[in-house]
Order: sequence, then structure tokens, then C-alpha cells
Amino acid sequence: MKRKNGELHYKIKEVAFLINLSPESLFNYVKIDRQMKENGEDGFLPNPTKINNVQHFKQSEVKEIRAGIAKLKKGDLKQYRKETTYQKLKQENESLKKKLAQLEGGEKR
Repeated sequence: MKRKNGELHYKIKEVAFLINLSPESLFNYVKIDRQMKENGEDGFLPNPTKINNVQHFKQSEVKEIRAGIAKLKKGDLKQYRKETTYQKLKQENESLKKKLAQLEGGEKR
């Protein structure tokens, strides 16, 4: 917690504790929110303030953060998720099966 211009600022970890969320989840939400704003979309979180190169949120923004996260529905952030290794391997397996089927079909002629 820092005080800047007479107002309290909390680190992301501290905000996560206040809104009963894991710090990793809140870090991911902040990252996704930043990507959304870079793409010209409206984000769902206020912009963090950097103090000594560490992201902080004002005390008055904690309620906004809680409300913004509460508005999210399942699948809203699907396009921003990383593809897992399992998903990559599954797609590669599918494409290899198709190629194998084409090769086997070509040899039968």
C-alpha cells in the first residue's frame, strides 16, 4: 500500500486479497484488459497507476474492479486465452490423421 497525492494505492496482490480473488487471476485479468484496450475495445477494469514501476490501483477503484470482474460471463474472454499444449497436440494429431488418410487413399489407386 502506498500513498500518492493523498490517496491510498494498492498493489495488484493486495487488491486481489481485498476482492477475494487469487493474485494470478487478477494479473491475468489486468493483462487481458490491457489487450482489449490496445485492440480498441472497452476494457472492464480501470487503468492501473505505476508507482516505482509497480502497478497499483486507487482505493476508490477497488469497487469498480470487483464490479467489472463480476460482469464477466463464461466465454467472454475466450479469444484472449492462450492455446494449451494439449490443444496444439490435438490439432496436430488431427492434421496428421487427415494426411495419413489421404496417403493411404492415394496408394489404393
